Amino acid sequence: MLWVIGSASLFGCDSATPVASESGYRISIVSGDGQVAGSGAELPLPLKVRVAGEDGAGVAGVRVRFAVVGGSGSGRLVDSVGVTGFDGMTGVRAAVGDLGDTLRVDATIAVVPHVRGRFSAVAIQGPMVSAVTPTDVRAGDTVSVSGSLLGGMGALVRFGDAAAGPLAGATDSQIRVIVPACLAAGTVTLTVESGRARSAGRDVSYADRRITIPLQPLDFVTIPASQLAGCVELPGDGATYLLAGQFASAPIGVPVLHPWRLGVAGTSAGSARADAQARRLLRPLLRDAQHAFDTYARRVERSVAAQARAERRTSALAMAQLGEAPVVGSVRTFSVVAATDGSSFSSVGARLRYVGEHVMLYTDTSATGYTLNQLQSLVSLFDGHLWGEAVNAFGAAPDVDGNGRVIVLFTPAVNALTPAADCVQRGYVTGFFYPIDQLERARGSNRAEIFYAIVPDPAATFSCPHTEAEAVRQVQGAFLHEMQHLISFNEHVLARGEAAEDTWLNEGLSHLAEELGSRYFESRYPAPLGRSTSTQLYPDSAGPFIGPLLLNAYLYLNNSVQHSVTAYEGTGSIEERGATWLFLRWLADQKGDDITRRLVQTSRTGIANVEAASEERFPSLFGDFSLALFADSLPGVARAAVPARLRFGNRSLRLIMAREAVVAGFSDPFPLATFSAPPGEALRASMPVGTMIHAIIPGDQAPGPVRLSFSTPELAPFQSQLGAQVSIMRLPP
Repeated sequence: MLWVIGSASLFGCDSATPVASESGYRISIVSGDGQVAGSGAELPLPLKVRVAGEDGAGVAGVRVRFAVVGGSGSGRLVDSVGVTGFDGMTGVRAAVGDLGDTLRVDATIAVVPHVRGRFSAVAIQGPMVSAVTPTDVRAGDTVSVSGSLLGGMGALVRFGDAAAGPLAGATDSQIRVIVPACLAAGTVTLTVESGRARSAGRDVSYADRRITIPLQPLDFVTIPASQLAGCVELPGDGATYLLAGQFASAPIGVPVLHPWRLGVAGTSAGSARADAQARRLLRPLLRDAQHAFDTYARRVERSVAAQARAERRTSALAMAQLGEAPVVGSVRTFSVVAATDGSSFSSVGARLRYVGEHVMLYTDTSATGYTLNQLQSLVSLFDGHLWGEAVNAFGAAPDVDGNGRVIVLFTPAVNALTPAADCVQRGYVTGFFYPIDQLERARGSNRAEIFYAIVPDPAATFSCPHTEAEAVRQVQGAFLHEMQHLISFNEHVLARGEAAEDTWLNEGLSHLAEELGSRYFESRYPAPLGRSTSTQLYPDSAGPFIGPLLLNAYLYLNNSVQHSVTAYEGTGSIEERGATWLFLRWLADQKGDDITRRLVQTSRTGIANVEAASEERFPSLFGDFSLALFADSLPGVARAAVPARLRFGNRSLRLIMAREAVVAGFSDPFPLATFSAPPGEALRASMPVGTMIHAIIPGDQAPGPVRLSFSTPELAPFQSQLGAQVSIMRLPP
């Protein structure tokens, strides 16, 4: 389930809490234990816990109760209940009591009260505020704070949750600060933090200054989170807005979750309560085996890049002098990787069955699997169409053996890469190019461009069973997918002597390569030609290429909060692959299909590559892409009326997702998660970078101006490298 929540009050009863056995819950303290604060002051950090299941993964939607169980009774909790987010974490604020008192707080799971964690905090002699001048303030005013033990230049003054540092000349008895911008108008509590202690609060009256952005229906804009804190305001008057909060960046190192708060301030005409929605997350069979091998191959590309570049410089002339293709019917021995971690190899004898202009076909002498007609059909497709589609879209393939051709090797050694017992849960490896083959001096190298692919195995002789029809269907898209990887390695590493492409963009381009096969057959068989049923959007021959992409995209839209466009976790989930394909599909529709050549024929990688190829900043691209996911084909609005920037070329997103729902047996015709965000409420969750959250400000609940904020849960600004921003679109009435 996917939960996005504003506060515990969003859930009226415990029925929404996931059911678990008593032994299935684990609670641990994340932060907030052992704090100190000035007597009577609120603790600097919230009391935060994490609830996990038996597998150690965080559990969302669990209600946690907090209660004071020790101390003089003068300490207090700001709230007594929290509900866990995506990462299993929740927390509350607390304040210590009298000087020297120790506050003790227990956190217990509501449905399993004996599972608990305990916090303690001590009240010490902290900052004491005696006077604040003036007490009526506006953004940019200078305020003087008088008192004792204020901390001088090391102090931090907070206006509510907004922090301000002291101006020069601060002492223990007096501090001057500039009032921060974009606070909520009205009474604001001022506190002083010094060391680990916080003073009791003093109230000041704050008058705001705001900038209004008048958006007409279908107008859109993206605003950095830092500028939202500069008092941006949207007109209300019944207008309905789509919001997309995002982290428009790529991770540095291992992706981590970043907690956030998307706040909507203003006068509400409704009940001032957001309806946090639970979504059923779809968990299909994951093709982890293929994805794992893909990830391993990308890692190998990076590790052998330097050696490949050096060898190419010293042997280019010798390779240019080669070129004679072997004779059809001749037998060659290949070294085929026999483990998905590259730790072992098999020796495979194979017979040359076909020599084309661009492709040579070998079949394993021990087991061919395919009929002669199937082989002829496949090599005709590879040699006559798919090879050209890939080269035209991305660039030149390498030619380390000098014969001007790519070898296709059908061998059960590929089937055997996945044990039969693993196929049900992990899927299987369909086909691959192996980067080691680009090296002249490396264990296992065949010194050739080789696409290794499975063979039909209905009797499950080598691994799990594969029918002839299944094998033929799978290898078609795999050939294009792997051709892009081969070309990318050549263009980045061998031709330009630079690093291999980042995994997320490399894999995304390979999924875009799969779509080339569909587009070829779509143009060859316009509707209603080539279709088994009248309800099909695509001809039968396009299915092997477009089908997996549509499933990936559907699953991504179902959970865009957790799955990133720019960060593959582990082997890259189906959802992440759907995300990168959708982003690159939209990008090509905006910038022209030749952008794929610009993305591959370059020394740049990752986001820098996207920005150079598109001649546009990534935050701008990512922001408008996030809106296009919702706005591409709005119900009740002519598609041509939607700005072209927010559309996917000739693929109507809602139409193809509705068809995918029918094909896959899903109930939701358009799975993009959107959440209600009426004025007076906030959505909270955690996301890795490259993700987004979609929310709608309902017009019937926004009679007055609307103010947005996108910040940490503690209302602090995000680190700049996260690329935090909010895209806004005014929806038609």
